[in-house]
Amino acid sequence: MNTYKGTALLLVDDGRQFDAAADLAKDQSGGWRGTLVFHDEALVPVLLNVRDGHVLVDGRPGEFVRPDTSDWTINNGSPFIIRILGSGDAPF
Repeated sequence: MNTYKGTALLLVDDGRQFDAAADLAKDQSGGWRGTLVFHDEALVPVLLNVRDGHVLVDGRPGEFVRPDTSDWTINNGSPFIIRILGSGDAPF
């Protein structure tokens, strides 16, 4: 599979877990990247400075880094979106 759109679970280093909607894709070199979307605005302060972590897709883990913590977007009533860059094997 070269793309994945669906549910995912974000795992951060301190053990917390957050439900997300994922839009992920592999590139021709085998790397992967995409976005994680969070619909709970209360999570924004918690997730603003996440720089790396793991994402689970159907129980399969993938490590990622977030190279730019200023990349997030949120508008009143809109979801919180972060961009991630996979490191290692894709979880999809």
